[in-house]
Amino acid sequence: MQFTVQVPASTSNLGPGFDTLGLALSLYNNYTFDTEGIASGSASPRNDGNMPRNDGDLIYTSNLSEEHVEYNKDNLVYRAFDYLFKKEKLATPPIKIHFEAGIPVTGGFGSSSTAIVAGLMAAAKIIEANGGAHYSREQILKIGTQLDGHPDNITPAIVGGFVVCVYANQELSYIKLPWNQDLFFVAVTPNFKTPTAKARAILPAKVNYQDAVFNIGYSSLLVAAVASKNTEVLKKTFKDRLHQENRATLVPGMQYVLDTGLEAGAVGTMLSGAGSTLIAVVDNQATAEAVGAAMQTAWLQSAGIKAEYRFLRAVDDGAKIV
Repeated sequence: MQFTVQVPASTSNLGPGFDTLGLALSLYNNYTFDTEGIASGSASPRNDGNMPRNDGDLIYTSNLSEEHVEYNKDNLVYRAFDYLFKKEKLATPPIKIHFEAGIPVTGGFGSSSTAIVAGLMAAAKIIEANGGAHYSREQILKIGTQLDGHPDNITPAIVGGFVVCVYANQELSYIKLPWNQDLFFVAVTPNFKTPTAKARAILPAKVNYQDAVFNIGYSSLLVAAVASKNTEVLKKTFKDRLHQENRATLVPGMQYVLDTGLEAGAVGTMLSGAGSTLIAVVDNQATAEAVGAAMQTAWLQSAGIKAEYRFLRAVDDGAKIV
């Protein structure tokens, strides 16, 4: 059996919606699984063809080097794949996995969530094909959220679209809404990565009451604007006082680059997830070009950081087997 799981990128928070808002984007990671032609006891080669360790029943390849992804069973996609077989009290089968990365590895696009989703979906397909349990998309989402710990990337990765989600007491609740395609995105990605764990550790244990009210207000307004298709109000909502200022210490030049995007014509700018990618919200292609170029230049001039920019749209479809 051979098949590919395609999983979209996602951006989370969208400014005020810390750990609760997420949006699937038109950028993809592809994971190809092959259960044939691998015998137990095979070694897992590195990308350069070396065979440094014996991982028994896993062969893992990628268009990325070992600098960016682990070529062994500690790899996140394999861990998720293995988890579902163990949950079903089944032996994990020998597997070939090829990871074709289309999402930048520097962070801010939910790449880790794509690995968890792909591993779970692949395992579910193989288990069912061999007469085992059927896992619905909702069941995979619940397990994936438990593994990831946060719902705002993994939910849009699985169901697509714009999602409002809450994960509390081991229970996930979410609502999916269609995104207004009049607004799309310029994603500006620097040549360095912000580790998610470090970006979380830098946040304070307590927040100012007025800052909390500020974010609750704008997050609520953002959701209401999406639901009511009120683009003019939506443009005003990409603001934050809870996490971006603290995380700016891990992303040199961040605030200057965000401000530059607004000055160049973006209707909103924000840190994508925990970073390091920055995102500008725009409403026309001509502005998008100007915003991308301005933010790229600002990052280089203010902090000596090279960056690339790309134009992305919201996508309504989540992960699928192709």
